[in-house]
Amino acid sequence: MYRKRQKMSFANVGAIILAAFVGAIIVPMPTQAQQTTVNPANRAVRDEADRLLDRGYAQLKDGNPREAIKTWLYAIGYYRRVNDQPAISYTLARVSDAYELMGSVQPAQDTTQQRIRYANTLQDNGAKLESSNNLVSFTISQNKLESAAKLNKATLDLAVKNDQRLNTAIALNNEGLIASRYGDQMAAIKQYYAAIAKYPIREVIGEGYVYVNSGDSFMSLDDYKSAIKDYGMALTIARQYRNYALMSVASDRLIAAYLEVPNFYRIEGLLQNRSSLALVMGDRETAAIVQRYLGDLYLSFGNLPKARVAYQESYDFAAMLEDSSSLPLREAYYKLQALERM
Repeated sequence: MYRKRQKMSFANVGAIILAAFVGAIIVPMPTQAQQTTVNPANRAVRDEADRLLDRGYAQLKDGNPREAIKTWLYAIGYYRRVNDQPAISYTLARVSDAYELMGSVQPAQDTTQQRIRYANTLQDNGAKLESSNNLVSFTISQNKLESAAKLNKATLDLAVKNDQRLNTAIALNNEGLIASRYGDQMAAIKQYYAAIAKYPIREVIGEGYVYVNSGDSFMSLDDYKSAIKDYGMALTIARQYRNYALMSVASDRLIAAYLEVPNFYRIEGLLQNRSSLALVMGDRETAAIVQRYLGDLYLSFGNLPKARVAYQESYDFAAMLEDSSSLPLREAYYKLQALERM
């Protein structure tokens, strides 16, 4: 139920190499004089760039972000040949998103900064705000709070000035995250609720994640009732829109909150649903861990038959993993052995 620490791998090395490739492709930066000069002469070049852009989307959807990055970098090269700066800016955003998906924060941040330079040249406030908000998020994750606060203030002011509701909402959420990192949870909650009020209807999933953030702040204040309410709002949104990622996060947070109350019967239902969700997402490891927690819960009730079933399912799910000596498998095995001795 918790994300693993990412280790250095060939994927990370490849990300670093690709980051260097990005820099090679988009330098030098366009000048103001170039921004309106798009060369439409070679239609075949533009068509190839658009084809590569679509192909990158397909690769990302298939779970291949590294291949998507390579494809989009080739697309950028073709867009440069027809001097389509807006298309380059747009594609850079996709490259940054893919790097972030891979967990390659520094390449994602570098690419985002390059897109901001394009946005400034093109005087595209929408692109600038979107990328600036992303850059603030990266900076917060690195705990560089002073830099994050300074950049976020400028971003929020520009978003409000240009009446951009979504970017305003994201900047307000970042304001809340910064306040929370400084330990001022009440100020954070105020910013989160201001962000929720600004989110456009079409961006309701983003609103759901802000409810998760506000729930986290309430948990820090030991206000479990309010935390459960906000986590519940996030879970409701996730279920309504069948967003499994948000559903997972909200469910995990709710389980933690109900453990503090405690409400074991509510936890039972959440654990059962969380296990099913993990299987739907193809995450057998999480399903195994959740079933073990469920077995522990039944054991605390003294319900040995249900505990045995939950531990057995935990063992079965863990046995499907590639690693036959995985921690979930060993833990489930020991739980079953301990139960047999009772």
